[in-house]
Amino acid sequence: MKQAIVTGAVLVLMTQLLGGCASEPAAPNPGIKESFHTEIAANGSKRFTYVLEIAAPALRGPYTQSASERARMGKQYEGFGRPRRVNFDHALQLKLQETGFCRDGYFVIDRVVSPQGGELRGECREGAER
Repeated sequence: MKQAIVTGAVLVLMTQLLGGCASEPAAPNPGIKESFHTEIAANGSKRFTYVLEIAAPALRGPYTQSASERARMGKQYEGFGRPRRVNFDHALQLKLQETGFCRDGYFVIDRVVSPQGGELRGECREGAER
């Protein structure tokens, strides 16, 4: 009887531990979406496309203060209502480190970057190992 209780307790504990490992983590940066797609050609060349999108903040209103009042308040209103900036190149480097893709760097094929994000297509300096 004691062995059945101990075995049951061990099974419950293992189920809880495995369930905790299987759950997905919360999104680390709400309002920021990224995608990373890779392609390995028949000749071994490795290409990727990295896209980063930053959602614009929701505007609140209506506003009752005049422009002169906002100017008088100074830096409190600086940048208000603008999308937040993210360093695109830094985000790309973090993604490449996280995935291990392009360990020896990359060549830029196409690049479009704005304050709201960007997209970069590149080709790794090293080829895929067979």
